[in-house]
Amino acid sequence: MEEGGAALTLVFPVAATAVDFFTSSGSPFGSFGAGAYAQRDAAPIMQLAALSGLWGITFVISWFASLSNHIWEHGFRLSRPALLVACVIALVPGLGAARVWLAPEAAQTAQIAGFSLPEGKLSAMLAQLQSGDQVGFRQAVDSLHAQELAQIRTLAQRGAQIVVLQEGAGLGYTDQVAQLLTDAAAVAKAEQIYIVLPTIAVGEPQTANVVRIIDPSGAVVLEHVKYGGTQFEGSVTGDGILRTVDTPYGRLSAVICWDADFPDIIRQAGQQGVDVLFVPANDWPAVKDIHAGMAAFRAVENGLAIYRQAGQGVSLVTDSYGRTVKRIDLFAEGGTADFAATQSTATPIGSVQTLYPQIGDLVGYLMQIGTLGLLGGLGVMRARRLSKRDVALAS
Repeated sequence: MEEGGAALTLVFPVAATAVDFFTSSGSPFGSFGAGAYAQRDAAPIMQLAALSGLWGITFVISWFASLSNHIWEHGFRLSRPALLVACVIALVPGLGAARVWLAPEAAQTAQIAGFSLPEGKLSAMLAQLQSGDQVGFRQAVDSLHAQELAQIRTLAQRGAQIVVLQEGAGLGYTDQVAQLLTDAAAVAKAEQIYIVLPTIAVGEPQTANVVRIIDPSGAVVLEHVKYGGTQFEGSVTGDGILRTVDTPYGRLSAVICWDADFPDIIRQAGQQGVDVLFVPANDWPAVKDIHAGMAAFRAVENGLAIYRQAGQGVSLVTDSYGRTVKRIDLFAEGGTADFAATQSTATPIGSVQTLYPQIGDLVGYLMQIGTLGLLGGLGVMRARRLSKRDVALAS
């Protein structure tokens, strides 16, 4: 009976993981709300994502809950099978801690600087646009772009090799965005830096939310159109294909904010050996911590550094093991009248091979199959009980 009881602790984690995977897969919100994100500050447990993605973590924390209930129901007597289960569960944080502790130093670092707009700046400009004040909006955009270009120069002259701006920093009409790209290319060439420049072009039938990487020659060497959450924002939906560019600072890629909530898409970065993934973002206070924490899981899953520059939220730099290198809360940091969350961080460069990019969501699919098997088994057991009851009544 004890052995059967210990084995039954698997029922809840299998079903819970299957449900978690089902509700997170194919959702327009991405993996937002997945149970594994509750462990976003527990680096040893997060390491399991390198093997199984989020779903192995959901399974383990659900199994722990199931085992705890089993022990409580049996008067806190720990049978041998239950002890074995406890040891298996304990291996996860134990091996995870060892993985973090034994992690080698990054092959190199790059000095990467980033900055965001002050709290409410972007929303105020969008409100001005929606009010119909085209002249005032144009003037505000021209002024903002001039300030941004000056800030990029300043950060480059202070030693930045790559400069990153928040999502939507290059807001403007199509012609203004085009001019900003031309001017940014000139700055990149003059200062011999890379610029990760997100833009939002308005004035067309559909808004385009795009991030580009400009190299020291002034050429746009990477262009990515946002694909996550665009149906809610009303902007053009990208193709979900990640581009990369090889540089002296490793292989780089970039996505935008909500994009990073889709682990099945971001695993392309792991498959392609990306060293640094840039995530320009723009959040709001209620999600600032959880959303930044979610991005750290993409680092662990794919063995890459994350550089997340956020407006209205938390800017985060992590290494390939999800460990925080730099964290800036825009609301706590304050910033100047012109910019906020300004940083210049020695970012670790060097990808780490992980299993998740290769097997993807296999664990999630296995949990769904397991749940169907459990339901089928329960149905067979119920049918047998009813059959035995009918035989007993007939006799």
